[in-house]
Amino acid sequence: MARHEPLRTTFAEHDGHARQQVHAPRPVDLPLDDLSAVPAHARDGALDALLAREGALPFDLANGPLLRTRLVRLTDGEHVLTLAMHHIVTDGWSTAVLGRDLGELYAAALHGRRPDLPALPLQYADYAAWQRARAADADDTQLTYWQRTLSDVAPLELPTDRPRPAVRTENGALLEFSLPAALTDRLRETGRRADATLYMTLLAACKVLLARWAGQEDIAVGTVASGRERPELEHLVGMFVNTLVLRSRVPGDLPFTALLSEVRATVLDAFAHQDVPFEQLVDVLQPERDTSRTPLFQVMVALHNLGGEAPHLPGLDVETVQPPGRHAAFDLGFDFVERDGGLTGYVEYNTDLFDADTVERATARLRLLLEAVADDPGRAVGELPLLSGAERQQVLAQWQGETLPVPDRTFVDLFEAQAARTPHATALVARDATLDFAALNDRANRLAHHLIALGVGPERVVAVQLPRTSDMLVALLAVLKAGGTQLSLDPELPAERRAFLLADAAPQTVLTADVLRDATLDRQPGHNPTDADRTSPLYGAHTAYLNYTSGSTGRPKGVAVEHRQLVNLCHDHLAGLVTPHTADGRPLRFALSAAFSFDTSWEGPLLLALGQEVHLVDEDVRRDPAAFVRQVVEGRLDCVNVTPSFLHELLAAGLLTGGHHRPRIVMVGGEAIGTPLWRELRETEGVTAYNVYGPTECTVDAVYGPFDGDAGQVDHAGRAERPLIGRPGRNLRAYVLDGALRPVPVGVPGELYLAGAQVTRGYLRRPGLTAGRFLADRSARPAPGCTAPATGPAGTGRGCWSTWAAPTTRSRSGLPHRTR
Repeated sequence: MARHEPLRTTFAEHDGHARQQVHAPRPVDLPLDDLSAVPAHARDGALDALLAREGALPFDLANGPLLRTRLVRLTDGEHVLTLAMHHIVTDGWSTAVLGRDLGELYAAALHGRRPDLPALPLQYADYAAWQRARAADADDTQLTYWQRTLSDVAPLELPTDRPRPAVRTENGALLEFSLPAALTDRLRETGRRADATLYMTLLAACKVLLARWAGQEDIAVGTVASGRERPELEHLVGMFVNTLVLRSRVPGDLPFTALLSEVRATVLDAFAHQDVPFEQLVDVLQPERDTSRTPLFQVMVALHNLGGEAPHLPGLDVETVQPPGRHAAFDLGFDFVERDGGLTGYVEYNTDLFDADTVERATARLRLLLEAVADDPGRAVGELPLLSGAERQQVLAQWQGETLPVPDRTFVDLFEAQAARTPHATALVARDATLDFAALNDRANRLAHHLIALGVGPERVVAVQLPRTSDMLVALLAVLKAGGTQLSLDPELPAERRAFLLADAAPQTVLTADVLRDATLDRQPGHNPTDADRTSPLYGAHTAYLNYTSGSTGRPKGVAVEHRQLVNLCHDHLAGLVTPHTADGRPLRFALSAAFSFDTSWEGPLLLALGQEVHLVDEDVRRDPAAFVRQVVEGRLDCVNVTPSFLHELLAAGLLTGGHHRPRIVMVGGEAIGTPLWRELRETEGVTAYNVYGPTECTVDAVYGPFDGDAGQVDHAGRAERPLIGRPGRNLRAYVLDGALRPVPVGVPGELYLAGAQVTRGYLRRPGLTAGRFLADRSARPAPGCTAPATGPAGTGRGCWSTWAAPTTRSRSGLPHRTR
């Protein structure tokens, strides 16, 4: 290899600058490592270890050598030859040149003849001098082009399997895939019709994949220019390549043919301005430096029609061995090699960001997308499929909540049936009273008959403004028993908020402590109200309560929740949560700490309907972590449901430590839970934690999951890393959709849509907003027993199977979902 000067060049420092020195030709050392004595079953591992050590050895730029060779004997007839070179003296094209030269030299030595090698009219040093002179004489046109093209380029935010490290790593792996010759020919033809090359077609398809994967339209990727436009450079070894940035907009409504035309123009312009070294470009543009990612682009796309093949050595069967422990120069790199009429693809990926199965899914999406492009290149890029038929079935059906019959009953029916089953069991423990089911039901019945006498009935709003005592639960149940719609007016709410709620909801009656004192409830009947007692029959499609959104995104909206949605929730995850923890035959003691103006407070009445024991946490206690823990300990409470932020305070106050009683169940919701807190709960022995999620529009909780098993992603060592929000409950469906309401593949971000039996009626007296946020779910079918009554109130919903909730949060497909 003496003819290739870069391989005998070193780079020493002189006055703060690197200066090259070309050394005289000398023999190349070829150490021999003999692994033939290693047992056959361990030989591959020994080879991998040797290759890993060889690849990890640093190069000494100042003293060399910058080419290292090694021969490894596996058996008498099987050897591995390694050539390790520093990138400063070689590139991919150079590897092919070396392979051809090595083949000719071997054949010549084998047959005793002089090698026939291509003449080298110049050396790399001549090229370097010419390039430096050319750069000095160049005007600012090329640099101006890049400044204009790449101004304000944003990083590609691909969703990763693990949080991006603060300082970027180069830990990598390689995944290989293939595209058959028939598909490759069709892609060439697609490009030819657009006057584009195969590379341009592949590049456009990769940009579509990245745009859909990241949920971005502005896509910048890198590629390499070979730097060998002149024929004299074809047989030289050296570092000729320059990195180019190819930036395109990929809107979903753009036909692929139009995108291909734009990509073609971008590629031609970039190669016409390729003389600006990438390092100089970064210095001039000065992008915001981020130690976690490479500047200007994070994904490389290249097509190689030269190189990659093993050298031809007469009499030997030669194949390429991929060394272990690869380095990933970028987040992702797509390399295509033309081989036997088809394409071999290699995806180099950073293993600190992506798992192998994620990258494998990405290559499957790319193949599917390329097939669709070859079939119909005129389709809009947002309509090109990324889901196979099997995956679509998985996303739309297999990962959804179980479909089971729900009793065609009201929440009132559920509670009254439970009171009849366990009349003497403790139902409610509050500061002012402890009531069994019979007493609670009796008090609620008497107030309900009083409300009926006042004209309260179905679809009539009753505002409840009471202190946090047993009267609040009695009043809540009474309003529902009368057939009315309950609205909580928490006394702790600001006066302006209460005034708005009263004006917007226009309640028929406001229940206050004074009203309860003045009412002659002892004279009212104690039996359960019937439809004959009510102003009109009560159905599951009637509204049970109004709950107002916070108004953080505008005017607060009153969400109308119907009885049938409460019934499904009661039979869904609450029943599923209770059943495993009541094997000892006693009910759970549940701490009801949520403000009654929040929909989470409805878990208290629902648990009553399931026969559990609700402990009402006082207003002052629910805000005092130490007092809250004392109530849990002294009341021997089994279950708490709090936000992650308040749970941090409870844990600091000793909720799960100290050797005293602690809850068996911890439910967290209302906020995203952080990884450290999730891990702490997961690892606390004797405690089962649940992550619950759901907007008001979907009746409190729609998706949920325990902190175990599949409840979090895992790293390389199998350690759980981040919490997920779980799976949809029964008769519920959760879809992650793109902007055109199409399901996205696993790992691709989109908006989370919820559908099914807990989607509420909509917003009170805001039909336009309801129509915009509650969409028809054409793919759904009614659940057994989940139909609207044959005779019922007019205009009170479209059936529990036919509505969708509005998008709620940016998520990634692949249940259990994780919020971003």
